[in-house]
Amino acid sequence: MNEIVHTINSPYYGTIEQVVTQPLDYVYEWETLFLVKTGDGNLEHINVGVSGHLLSIEVSQGEEITPVTVLGTLRDDLLITGSD
Repeated sequence: MNEIVHTINSPYYGTIEQVVTQPLDYVYEWETLFLVKTGDGNLEHINVGVSGHLLSIEVSQGEEITPVTVLGTLRDDLLITGSD
């Protein structure tokens, strides 16, 4: 069986306010995985457009991040869903 592992990168500069999920959790596409407080004070939700199991979380609350920061990895369950 094929396996696809996605690397979750930050799209923002900021600080991790909350890690919403934990390793091995099953997550649905577009479910919030992390909350980030940006430099201009906005609270942004980080999510991905696939569902599957989180393999790793690479950051913790309070950690400073940039757009090249790897937040975690997710194993795609390869199921096609109808959400948009």
